[in-house]
Amino acid sequence: MEHESMRYAGFWIRFLAALIDAIVLMAVMYILGLTSSETFSVEWNIENLIGLAYYIILTGLYGQTLGKMIIGVKVVRTDGSAAGWGAVVLRETIGKILSAIVFFLGFIWAGFDKQKQAWHDKIASTYVVKTK
Repeated sequence: MEHESMRYAGFWIRFLAALIDAIVLMAVMYILGLTSSETFSVEWNIENLIGLAYYIILTGLYGQTLGKMIIGVKVVRTDGSAAGWGAVVLRETIGKILSAIVFFLGFIWAGFDKQKQAWHDKIASTYVVKTK
């Protein structure tokens, strides 16, 4: 259901929020001494779990990661209500894996979609909307 009051966040604003999140996560990993470049090592797995927890916990609690807070966008259900834990976990796990699996086309899709939904938003029935 499309709501006239929702102002959808497009690809580039979402990209900027993701870039801020990546910088935050890199700083956290550096502080924790986690800087592995070896794929599938124990350290690499810990880094990925921290990143996944960051996205799930902040989005589940606030509808926003730090990047989204700074930029002024938020994840909501398609009816405008809070996304909820189930939608957030689906969006941040299976949804983002599917968005990334084919040359990141699922993320790029937000730049062309009428409601600015990436594939992971469609899967979880969410929008990313402007809060400012």
